[in-house]
Amino acid sequence: MTVLQKEMKVGIHCGVHGRVAVKLAEIAEKNKVDMEIISEKEQVNCRSILEVLGLALVQGSHICVRAEGKQAAKALITVKSLLAGQKI
Repeated sequence: MTVLQKEMKVGIHCGVHGRVAVKLAEIAEKNKVDMEIISEKEQVNCRSILEVLGLALVQGSHICVRAEGKQAAKALITVKSLLAGQKI
């Protein structure tokens, strides 16, 4: 099983809000990966929308995203685009 981890910066002007949290869960589901966000405060599962929202990530927040599964690389590329504010 492939495990990858990448540091990222939240570039979305409004930070990580409900729609972004839902997209993160969808990315994990679509790519069949276990995905976590690791922040300074805690580590949460991306499939838990409430946990992701609980991190209160604002523009400029630095996080680490960890993905485990065959599609881990693809999932991380998609997450990076999402957090940069690009349409996915």
